[in-house]
Amino acid sequence: MPKPTAAANATPMPATTRRAFLKAGDALGTVAALAVPVAILPKAEAAEHPDADLLRLGAEFERNDALWKAERERNVSIYAKWEGEYGRWRARNPTAPFDDFVSCPVSTAHDAAIDREDVFLNAKDEAAEQIREISAKTLAGLAVKARLARDEFNSILKIIRPTLDAREREGVLSLFREVERMAEEAAHV
Repeated sequence: MPKPTAAANATPMPATTRRAFLKAGDALGTVAALAVPVAILPKAEAAEHPDADLLRLGAEFERNDALWKAERERNVSIYAKWEGEYGRWRARNPTAPFDDFVSCPVSTAHDAAIDREDVFLNAKDEAAEQIREISAKTLAGLAVKARLARDEFNSILKIIRPTLDAREREGVLSLFREVERMAEEAAHV
């Protein structure tokens, strides 16, 4: 069986990247499934879908989210190594400026890992910004917006209010999931 290939350059994907991507596949969810019918239509018909732009942007958002998660997983050991090295360095140099540490090889690898993740996060943010600016015309378009809102809601919870009552959190998340479910069902009718 031939190896899957990257659509962008038709080169074989490394097994680790493919595995990490598939593990992150849960993130591809409903929006990517809704975008498939638009993506496989002839260009003229796809352009006629009332939410073609939203569906395309939703698929782009999902793709970059999955790639970011795969890259983040790949970088876990780099971040752990950096934290360990920094802790040991700080113990040996309690008053030294942080700039003395950032020039070491582990910091260079750490910064490169962050830069690789930022490529996907920036592309995800760019798609999100465009999604926010477009009004949905169909349930499929609304599902794209719900998926983005769910992602942003989860981010806010992690930063601002991680202690939100589970019932409160589930109430909001269930609304997003219901819109996505209804859109998926409507797409299969």
